[in-house]
Amino acid sequence: MADPFATGLGALFAAAGSVAAVYVPAGAAPYPVRAILGGKDEELPVGGGAIVATVTIIQLRRAQVPAPEQGDFVVLGGVIIGGKVVGGDVYELTGEPMSDIERITWTIGAEPSDASALA
Repeated sequence: MADPFATGLGALFAAAGSVAAVYVPAGAAPYPVRAILGGKDEELPVGGGAIVATVTIIQLRRAQVPAPEQGDFVVLGGVIIGGKVVGGDVYELTGEPMSDIERITWTIGAEPSDASALA
């Protein structure tokens, strides 16, 4: 019997709102994945108060990316041609990877980056 969480996750990562992407680990070859780009509000302390800022997050399947790390890159809409990543929107992973309760996805903070960071 198929795992219902994995089945639902497969549908989620194939649905509108998800995108083909390339995962670029530090010091290793890039490989294709599916990703979901999102955001969340976070309170940031400023002086004696706080401001609310939107933080960019990326969700990845744990089966595709077993150990994401800060400093790795995700290229949304990118493709691999001749071992190099071409096109797409580059994001650097900046947050600590957080696993969901079923341990089948990662949610990670990310910031837009420049394609030159991949060289």
